[in-house]
Amino acid sequence: MMEFLNVDRVAFTVKGYDIYWYGLIICCAIIIAILVASAFSKKKGYGSDMPMNIALVVLPTGILGARLFSVLFEDSLSFSEFFNFRTGGLSIIGAIVCGAIGLLFYCLVIKRDKDVFKYFDILVVALILAQAIGRWGNYFNEEVYGFAVPSNLWFSFFPLVVTIDGTTYLALFFFESICNLIGFGLLTNVYLNQVSNGYATSLYLIYYGVVRTILEPLRNPAFILTWNSIKVSSVMSFLMIVAGLIIYIVVSIRITTNRKVKKNG
Repeated sequence: MMEFLNVDRVAFTVKGYDIYWYGLIICCAIIIAILVASAFSKKKGYGSDMPMNIALVVLPTGILGARLFSVLFEDSLSFSEFFNFRTGGLSIIGAIVCGAIGLLFYCLVIKRDKDVFKYFDILVVALILAQAIGRWGNYFNEEVYGFAVPSNLWFSFFPLVVTIDGTTYLALFFFESICNLIGFGLLTNVYLNQVSNGYATSLYLIYYGVVRTILEPLRNPAFILTWNSIKVSSVMSFLMIVAGLIIYIVVSIRITTNRKVKKNG
């Protein structure tokens, strides 16, 4: 059976300052996602610079949100450590929530554009790709794995499982990475062919909400954010599904109404 790669968390050191694999992978994921989004944006006629403008808003608000959720719901962290990112603790759910708030503010207040889904649609396509790549940062950090399983089961081999200190665990980071990669394919098809803005956003919320709802119960308790015994990620995943369904229904009704108006007009 294959264990975690025999590598250090530190990729290299610059003047005594450690550069971690986790950070490098996240940065690569962001760059790749922006490049892909720029190509899609140009194809849709929005211009290749729109994703960069979105990133300038979403990245800082998303990072702060990711840290905020971890500080709020991880017992091992406190607000005094909020800006000490090197201690670890970033929640993707928090990043999604606060990143969405930041982008909504950008659309309505700065751009004064009510067609917010034009921005959100391309964001979610790029986001789920970045998530697929970024999950491998958890691999190098030896985190986000599931419950322990017998090492002699038929599927007990890397990358389906990982071994830490002699114990075999489900490699949830791998399963989510694959699910996100599949989601990227689905979202790409929807985004490039949708007849109205909003469908890609609704699909992302529903799809990722379902993925997290399925995987969350399998997660090792050490990596589950809780508030008074309430599993925060599970609640947020459910709310994502509900929000996605509402958006899908609203967009569908809008399309149907517009078609009727054109037909009767």
